[in-house]
Order: sequence, then C-alpha cells, then structure tokens
Amino acid sequence: MEESNAVIKLTKSEIEMVIKSLQFTEDSAEFFDAPTMFTHKIKQDFIQIKIDIIEGEKDRESKNKTQKENRNGPETCESCPDW
Repeated sequence: MEESNAVIKLTKSEIEMVIKSLQFTEDSAEFFDAPTMFTHKIKQDFIQIKIDIIEGEKDRESKNKTQKENRNGPETCESCPDW
C-alpha cells in the first residue's frame, strides 16, 4: 500500500521553529537514552528546505537587482547619444 502525502506551506520563521523544536527533542531524547534516528532525519530535511529557501531568495534578489539596473542603466542604442 502506497503511503499518502501532503503539501504544506510554512514560512521561513516557522521552519526555523520546527528545526529548533526537533533539536530540543533530539537533546531530550539523548538525555533519556531514547532513539532519535527519525527526529534527526526530519531535522536534516527541514534544514535543507531552509537552505533552499535562502538560496532561492538570493537568486530572486539578484535577478530583481539585474532587471532594475537594466531598466535604469544607459541604453545600448548606437544611434542615440549616451546621456
């Protein structure tokens, strides 16, 4: 039987809270000698999601900056004088 899945939306700060909660859970489990195998995997997945979001934001910011410079920069028309 195939496992069902769901798509959820979380903000970057919500992801950070989940990571901190999972770290707390890992630390508590370690203190009580309880297994943390699944918690660690989930935490690593959330960390990778956060990294991907940050990289995407940087790419978008860089792309927006380039577009803004292209709109405000000098024209490349050879028949028009550069002002």
